[in-house]
Amino acid sequence: MAASSSGATLDTARLLEYGDRLLSRGAWGRDRLLSYQGEQLSAVLRHAVNASPYYRETIGDLFARNASFEEYPILTKEALMANFDRIVTDPRLSRTLIEHHLDSDDPGALLLGEYRVAATGGTTGVKGVAVFDDAAWLAAIGNTVRFQKIVGIDENTRSMSVFASSPVHISYRIGAEMRAIRAPAPRLNVLMPIEEIVDGLNTYQPEVVSTYPSFVRVLANEQLAGRLHIRPRLIRTSAETLTEDVREIAATAWTAKVVNSYTCTEAGAMGHECECADGIHLAEDAFVFEVVDENNRVVPNGTPGSKLLVTTLTNFVLPLVRYEISDIVTLATESCPCGLPFWRIAKIDGRREEMLSFPKRGGGTVRVHGHRLRSPLTRIEGIRQYQFAQLVDGLEITICLSDGFDADRVKDELERSVRATLSKVDGEPAQILIQVVDAITRSGAGAKERLVVSRNQT
Repeated sequence: MAASSSGATLDTARLLEYGDRLLSRGAWGRDRLLSYQGEQLSAVLRHAVNASPYYRETIGDLFARNASFEEYPILTKEALMANFDRIVTDPRLSRTLIEHHLDSDDPGALLLGEYRVAATGGTTGVKGVAVFDDAAWLAAIGNTVRFQKIVGIDENTRSMSVFASSPVHISYRIGAEMRAIRAPAPRLNVLMPIEEIVDGLNTYQPEVVSTYPSFVRVLANEQLAGRLHIRPRLIRTSAETLTEDVREIAATAWTAKVVNSYTCTEAGAMGHECECADGIHLAEDAFVFEVVDENNRVVPNGTPGSKLLVTTLTNFVLPLVRYEISDIVTLATESCPCGLPFWRIAKIDGRREEMLSFPKRGGGTVRVHGHRLRSPLTRIEGIRQYQFAQLVDGLEITICLSDGFDADRVKDELERSVRATLSKVDGEPAQILIQVVDAITRSGAGAKERLVVSRNQT
């Protein structure tokens, strides 16, 4: 294993063997899976209490008296970052040390000769860092290998990714691991000139393309315009909310199926759709997932939660116990026809931070998630990129147009369509301000496309 600017990658044979071991758990019954999960949860809680000063203080008594898991405190991203040095179980590690390493000339190299580190993109307003020892990283990448094999992607598949450009971000690091187990593929990222990306894809002719949902639209536009000439059977998406219009765009451009995956920097790969493409199977042998309301009470399956709580079962250097993720998640009410024992997320509506408020007809306010306004934009020809910002009494929409489209016509049609959509929920914004720009910059280390930003970020 060698450190380089592309990052330290796992031994291929070891990774593939571990992925196959995880894959075999798909044949487990659900009772066996939940029993294993319970055993792993007890082990990680015991380790956290013994090795982490923070957890010793916050959950030590709860663990000693065998309290119900629902009594354990929730760990927010702000609390994780504020207490990072006392949460990690290796006293040599600190937030400052990790941040210095991430800011070095070789952030993909092993820290202290044994740790892989990554930074979150900060798209929720709070930036953070994560650290994985060798066993935790093997588990994280092994999950990726397992999930990809479930949808027919193995080491012989012509598969490539187009994600972040920096080894600081976890999508880059996962891509490096996947390239190491397959035949060489072009190294592309979403910040490269589109002409260079198109040329690389045309030359490689991938069977599978993995990228952000927002970039699926970019590639589909290139395909439909006749510049991109690929025939993928599968599109994998991650890191942004996948909406139905993206599935429809992929079907139109390539007759390809889209399968969604679920990853976060702090935890790694957490879930993936099977070929049924009807919800994300959760890696319940590596995590405990709780969908809760605004008062942190577990909601019934089929009911949208206010947040998702994640407990990691494989990272013993950075244990996360009931770690809060602001995704609005709905769990499935029925098992999947594919037969996997892992329960599914039926729907992810986006993040709480993407909620918008508007004056309501008759008085008061109405809250609408930004994704509800996607349809008006995707139906209007000529809009290439878009982004929302909250105004005190309405909405600002920033758009980027394809060549040859009249800006005034598009703006008029867009305002009528957005007002009609909001009217269905009694929303009556006093103003809708639409501005046209040449391009909307991707944000953070992950180079994601943010749906909702504060006005001074547009």
